[in-house]
Amino acid sequence: MSYSALVAREGLSESHRLLVDAVPPGSRTLDVGCAGGYVAVALRERRCSVLGVEADPTAAREARMRGVEVVDGPVDDPKVQVALRAAGPFDALVCGDVLEHLVDPWRVLAVLADLLRPAGTAAISLPNAAHWTVRRALVRGRFPREDHGVFDRTHLRWLTLADARALVAGAGLKTVRESYTEAPLPLEARIALPSWVRSLAVRRLPTLFALQVVLVAQRPPADAR
Repeated sequence: MSYSALVAREGLSESHRLLVDAVPPGSRTLDVGCAGGYVAVALRERRCSVLGVEADPTAAREARMRGVEVVDGPVDDPKVQVALRAAGPFDALVCGDVLEHLVDPWRVLAVLADLLRPAGTAAISLPNAAHWTVRRALVRGRFPREDHGVFDRTHLRWLTLADARALVAGAGLKTVRESYTEAPLPLEARIALPSWVRSLAVRRLPTLFALQVVLVAQRPPADAR
């Protein structure tokens, strides 16, 4: 099932809702890897103006059908980056489950961060490559490839929570908030657990139990650069 079909059936994921909530209302926003424009539509409901970037032509067409302005092409293409510089600066940057699909997310995020105004907001979600399901698969000598999620076969980079923090810091951004998305705990399919147990586990041990990490960061103000 395509991501567009998944969102159409189930709505935005928890991580994408966290990204939308992180963007200040009314922000001029760059939505990197905007897919079919679902996040952009949610951002418009917060009175944001949105420019999307999308490498998949079919997804870009879907986004335009939803009224989203889109720059076509991969965000690591120098020509695309020139177009983004011409369109900037931006108040906010959203990278929802996109950086792990890039050959060099460290360089690309640094380029994108430079498109932000001073004190601008960057909201970034990444799958946690140290999630317990990944560790279990490796112990079993397996590494499954799936259409979605932490085992997405199109991922080129696998980042832990520590890697995600270093990625953001290396782009010259300062993390101001960290959130995590939940997933079933070990044996939860067999044992009914109260929802607060899962939430507590994710808060206490995000490196093990957080399925995704959402980092909200800021570009330093002009007088701090």
